[in-house]
Amino acid sequence: MPRRGIILLLLAIILAGNAESTVTNIPASQDVYISMGTGNELVYNQTDTLFCGINVTEVNNTSVSSYPGVPVIQFDISGLNITDDDVAILVLKASSIRMPDNSALVALLTIGSDWNEESDLTTFLVNILPVWSIIKKNDLTQLSSNTDGDKVFAFDVSKKLKEAHAKGDKISFLLELISNRSSEIDFLSRETGQGPCLMIMPYPALPLPDQIDQILPTDSSSAEVPPVQTFGFVSEENASQTAEMDPVALGLQSNQSSNGEIDQKLALT
Repeated sequence: MPRRGIILLLLAIILAGNAESTVTNIPASQDVYISMGTGNELVYNQTDTLFCGINVTEVNNTSVSSYPGVPVIQFDISGLNITDDDVAILVLKASSIRMPDNSALVALLTIGSDWNEESDLTTFLVNILPVWSIIKKNDLTQLSSNTDGDKVFAFDVSKKLKEAHAKGDKISFLLELISNRSSEIDFLSRETGQGPCLMIMPYPALPLPDQIDQILPTDSSSAEVPPVQTFGFVSEENASQTAEMDPVALGLQSNQSSNGEIDQKLALT
């Protein structure tokens, strides 16, 4: 299963197993996009889209990349109460995708948070500089990535969020498009009401293997799987409907490991 699909499926399982728990949704407090390496570096704020793009040109038989769009997103986590058992997912929705290269991916990494939407380019560069070597090298061992090409993007940021929460009251992310060919994605910004969102929730208490056998329907092939809302903000109505889902009906028992925990199969940092 593609990595993005695994994360979204995990999100559905967690919601289903937390009927009595609270899902915390934190919308972005600041978001902009920056043009970098184009010779005309600018900061674009208060737009309906966060442009994420890469231009690849050939110069003397060498591929040269520039980034006309690099989204930068900030979240206020000052009032967040997060524990070691909580799971945090960053979700974004794209309005359009133009990626001719099937190997293209969107990479995510954390940057400094000493900026706001009115900051100038120099301020952003100061916050980005500490991780610039990672960006320049496209070091995937230091990047979370999404390779699906779907219009819903999801990143597991549990570790990043817990580390940021221990240090301060903000966390900021940078998105970079990595591709061998020119590609573009338009993400919806916070100004649209469907912008980037952090979803934090406790990992559910899952049934043990012998308990799953006891609650399996006699004819599991006839079990009806309810629809799953897997992106955007989770309204109270959707959360309530999702919480009623039986995770077994989703066919997840095949992923049950010997110790009774779902194998997340996530290779994200």
